[in-house]
Amino acid sequence: MRLLTIVTAIVAGLAFLAAPASAQESAGDGVPATVAPSLWHHSAEFEREVIEVTDGVWVAVGFALANSIMVEGSDGVVIIDVTESVEEAEAVWAAFQEVTDKPIVALIYTHNHADHTFGGRGFVPEGDIPVYAHDTTNYYLDRVINIVRPIIGQRSARMFGTFLPEGPEGLVNDGIGPFLGQGGENQSTIGIIRPNHTFPQTLDVTLAGVQFHLEHAPGETNDQILVWLPEKRVLFPGDNIYRAFPNLYTIRGTPYRDVAAWVRSLDRMRALRPAFLVPSHTRPLVGEDEITETLTVYRDAIQYVHDQTIRGMNQGLSPDELVEEVHLPAHLASQPYLLEHYGTVEWSVRNIFGGYLGWFGGDAAYLSLTPVGERAEQIVGLAGGVTGTMEALRAAAANDEHRWTAELASYVLTVDPENAEARQIKADALRALGYASVSPAGRNYYLTQALELEGAVDVGGDTVSAAQSASIAQSFPMASIMASLPVRLNPERAAGKDIVAGFRFTDTGESFTIHIRNSIADLQEGFPEDPDVAIATTTGSWFAILTRQKSLPLAIATFDVRVTTGALSIPQLVELLMLFGEDDPDTDD
Repeated sequence: MRLLTIVTAIVAGLAFLAAPASAQESAGDGVPATVAPSLWHHSAEFEREVIEVTDGVWVAVGFALANSIMVEGSDGVVIIDVTESVEEAEAVWAAFQEVTDKPIVALIYTHNHADHTFGGRGFVPEGDIPVYAHDTTNYYLDRVINIVRPIIGQRSARMFGTFLPEGPEGLVNDGIGPFLGQGGENQSTIGIIRPNHTFPQTLDVTLAGVQFHLEHAPGETNDQILVWLPEKRVLFPGDNIYRAFPNLYTIRGTPYRDVAAWVRSLDRMRALRPAFLVPSHTRPLVGEDEITETLTVYRDAIQYVHDQTIRGMNQGLSPDELVEEVHLPAHLASQPYLLEHYGTVEWSVRNIFGGYLGWFGGDAAYLSLTPVGERAEQIVGLAGGVTGTMEALRAAAANDEHRWTAELASYVLTVDPENAEARQIKADALRALGYASVSPAGRNYYLTQALELEGAVDVGGDTVSAAQSASIAQSFPMASIMASLPVRLNPERAAGKDIVAGFRFTDTGESFTIHIRNSIADLQEGFPEDPDVAIATTTGSWFAILTRQKSLPLAIATFDVRVTTGALSIPQLVELLMLFGEDDPDTDD
């Protein structure tokens, strides 16, 4: 299913063999002691199959992190959500073609997330197809992929366990799907087809003879839509409901998810009274009464967490205090769609607090904290230095105080980064926390960082390969590509510089100005009046340079990039480009 690093498997296996005998025994009912029982059984949700929901509606479950859905019409089919890679999409399309040989007439994206949008060319290799989505979906694709991709990639790799071995000591499932087919050793092909038929609020359209109603329904993302087939009474809710407690906050990082709007979107879905519910994750539901009840308890749980967090905020509680106070009541916590197999109440509470009040918890002592290194030295000093803190650390580990052990070890490692014992103790604590976690997102993050501490995996740097970067870049408008440059500027290298560079793209007619001024890069559309350097190139050549498919000197030598005017020499131009990044400017890249 996915390639695994040998070293990861060996290290994880040795760690398990070295565990106490009780940790190697089954927890009963065939569940390994290294996995929370409900999470282990949750894997059954992702048995790989194509399910016929009702006449003309099929959903592929278990092929990728997200489901892909096919609606068959009179002269073609419509695909709703296209998985995270070309390879996963091709497998789904091959399975769908066993049902029908009708051609694809349109794609629909329920929202911008990679597991719903990156596999488009696995269904339509040439990319020439109507693609329906909300009119902000392209913006959010650009924002995540273009602006914050490196850090989101790293945190996603940890959260989805893409560097973990599969099995009881590693990846069990991802809560909303069996695995993510991107990252780690899996360098699957990214094949984005951009939305080209967008709308702000609602759109009614007939595709292949089938009536589709598309409606903005913000929730897990701001661009989320619902898809409704009025004639068949089938509702496709996207990621606004699945068989797990909702990810009101995702630990990979996200814009604020408007929890109150999410509740309103679920109420809109309830009002439709669907007979069939086909989420973009987990299995479909059939029957109006069951669907209505499920939608109701789901929205009630979200509202409960929202309202009780706000109530506690208004009483002056801090985020740390709120997570101790806000828990689902028993009648909701026991619902099968509300088990914390993806999001958690604790993370949700912190996100709601931040969404309304921001990062500050209210205690003035935290307005300007002691710097991290100094704070660690002070805490370690209170415990009697590294020697005394190590004694306390060993005692905490022996008492299975895993959360405190991990935190205390972090202080030691801040003061003494080469302390191998503290590093291993922290790894062991994280592994124990992971094994106990019901949420696979938390489990995977704990287990991956344990392996990182042991040197078994390296999740640092950009987790997207150069080839994948090139594929992604080619789906972007040039304005979005250029917009990524200011946030890549190295301020130390750019200190004291005052350089105006003009860019002309001969194939599109676009032009841009970058003014490097006092450690910032001021990007504007249009060509400058008197640039220090003027560059003429094509979008394809510039994509190749930015994604390191071609070096700038080689591009200049082959006339893919031409310096048309200005006082800067070619070596100075190379140096200019090297201001945008963390690389050594003396390298050849």
